[in-house]
Amino acid sequence: MAAVKAVVVVASNRAADGVYEDESGPILAEGLRSHGFDVVGPVVVHDGEEVEAAMRVAVGQGADLVVTSGGTGLTSKDLTPEMTSRVVDFEVPGIAEAIRAAGLAKTPHAALSRGIAGVSERTLIVNLAGSKGAAKDGLAVLTAELVEHAVSQLHDGDHERNDKAVAGGVAAPVAEGGEPAGSPNDHGGRDSTHADAGGDASGTGDQSTAEDSPARPAHDHGRTAP
Repeated sequence: MAAVKAVVVVASNRAADGVYEDESGPILAEGLRSHGFDVVGPVVVHDGEEVEAAMRVAVGQGADLVVTSGGTGLTSKDLTPEMTSRVVDFEVPGIAEAIRAAGLAKTPHAALSRGIAGVSERTLIVNLAGSKGAAKDGLAVLTAELVEHAVSQLHDGDHERNDKAVAGGVAAPVAEGGEPAGSPNDHGGRDSTHADAGGDASGTGDQSTAEDSPARPAHDHGRTAP
C-alpha cells in the first residue's frame, strides 16, 4: 500500500505563543517517520478551536492519520477531546484505552488523560497527552502494522481470505473428486458401518439406482443421526 499520510498537531498555548519550544511534537513526527509514514508537522496551535480547525484541514487534505498532542487534561483550557468529538464521525475506544494502559504502566497520572480516538471520513484521529512520555506511549501503541491495518479498513480493504478455512480456522479436508469431506456430494467419505435409508448395517442392502428412487435432499432433517 502507499505510504500512510500522517499529520502531527500540537495543542499548546505557550508553545504557540513562543514561550517555550514544544518537545512532544518532534518525538511524534520522528517516530511516525520511522514507520515509513509521510509526516506533516508538528503543527503547533492554540488550545481550543484552533485544534479543531487543524484537524479539519488535515481531513480535508486526505490525511490517513492525525495525532494530536496536548489539551487532554482536566484544566479549563484542555479542550482537545471536545474539539475532536466535533470532528469525528465515530470513536475507536480501544486505541485510547490501549494508550492509557501503556501510560499507566509508568505513572498513575496517565489515568487523567481524557484523550479519545475516532474516525472522520477516512482519517483516523488519535489524542495524546502533551508530554514526551505520552508521545512515546502513543508511538508504542500506534505501530506501523496497526495504523496500516486501520487505514486499509477505512478504505474498505478486506482481510486475507482462505476459501478452505472453516470454523475454528482449520482447513476442511478434501475428499476424492475435489469435494470437501462431509459435503452433500461426498459419498465416498460416509462411514460404511452406518446403514443407508432402507439398507442394512453393511451398507449393501439398498441396491436401487437413481432411476428407482429420487435423490435425497442435501439436508435430510428426517434422518436420525447415527
